[in-house]
Amino acid sequence: MDLQQTARSTTLWRQACVWLLLLLLLLTPALINGFPLVMDDSIAYSGEGVGWIRSNTAAVLIAWPYRLFGYWALPLFNATLTATAWLLLCRGFSPSAPFVLALPVALLSLQPLYASAVLVDVWFFSAIALLIVAVRWRSPFLAMVSGILLSGHASGLLLILPFSLLAAVAFRNLRVLAMPALAIATLLVVNTALEHKYFPDVPRLGQTFLASRLFSIHPELLTRQCERSGDTTLCAAADYVVRLQTDPANAGRRDFFWDIARQFPQGFQLSHFEQQHARPIIMDGLTYKPMETASVVAGDFLSLYVPDTTLDFIPVLTEPMPDGFYQSAQPQGLWQNEAVRGLCTVLRYALYLLTAIATLRGWQWLTRDERIWIILLLMLSLGNDLLFAIISGPPDRYHHRILPLLGLIALIAISAIRRSRATTSSTCRRLAPSAS
Repeated sequence: MDLQQTARSTTLWRQACVWLLLLLLLLTPALINGFPLVMDDSIAYSGEGVGWIRSNTAAVLIAWPYRLFGYWALPLFNATLTATAWLLLCRGFSPSAPFVLALPVALLSLQPLYASAVLVDVWFFSAIALLIVAVRWRSPFLAMVSGILLSGHASGLLLILPFSLLAAVAFRNLRVLAMPALAIATLLVVNTALEHKYFPDVPRLGQTFLASRLFSIHPELLTRQCERSGDTTLCAAADYVVRLQTDPANAGRRDFFWDIARQFPQGFQLSHFEQQHARPIIMDGLTYKPMETASVVAGDFLSLYVPDTTLDFIPVLTEPMPDGFYQSAQPQGLWQNEAVRGLCTVLRYALYLLTAIATLRGWQWLTRDERIWIILLLMLSLGNDLLFAIISGPPDRYHHRILPLLGLIALIAISAIRRSRATTSSTCRRLAPSAS
């Protein structure tokens, strides 16, 4: 009994040490930078971002820590959350996989970059990880935490709903839906409560984003809606989009909506566009040059996998930042440096290779449940990339947020390989006395 307690205590200490090392690894980019990595949207996720037209989940959660740590509050939360998610995965889902493997997998999946940023992209991995563990442990608490995290981005419901339904079909068990249903209910409650509190009179902009995607490809859709509605601002906006498209710096951009909103602040109001123009533009865009639109979407999807990594942490921002930002390495262009971007590409491709090799080599040793989870995670990853190729265009960070899920697949496969080797070794030890 004493030996068992000693072994258990030793394991806990090892896991605690690995957890601390992982926490430090996840914060390393911010420490190197001298300030959390930020982009213009970051203010909406900081503790002072409550009331911005973004999900307020992060801003509300971080409001109190923000008073103590400022912009460092969200990266500290991100790193703690992500390290804990990896620990729970290794203990509750794949206990034969050493927790220490989370260190190289996190590095290969670029998790430190996004954990160190004042963004919530890194929440997606933690939400899925906690949901999987919640299903296996039947833990309502973890399911609700997963729902809160998924509420931090508008894509949460669009991805978790089909993922949950496919899981129930794959496992042929409706009970599998219990924890995902609780997560989805939590997501809806959180979003509804926050919208009621901070945006009672502002409609959701879900249609606006898709309409923006379409007229960023076909500016003439704005002209056609201008002619239908008589709103001349749309005609001027169409001409402005055409001018923006001629700038080589805007090649591949699909988010001209915000440029238009800044250019025509009086005539291009968000709520008015959502209520009056977004749906007609979408309906028109579905049949207007569909092959050209599909070609652009396919190109944007494939661009996420090409050997060229683009990071959103640009040197010059339009939103004011704390003094620490201007003294950091980001304004000096560190995260746009070719060497840094090249390193990110190398890490990303190493992860692709590791996932493919580990999965192929360990497939025969995987249990049925593990195979199902791997297939579901692959479908979720591809679905994530396809969703953003359709509605947002090619920003790499939307693809980067699913890289840790590929790392999880590799970890599951490595766990199966270790199990097979342990079984073979045990069998050999049993047979040895008989042979002698």
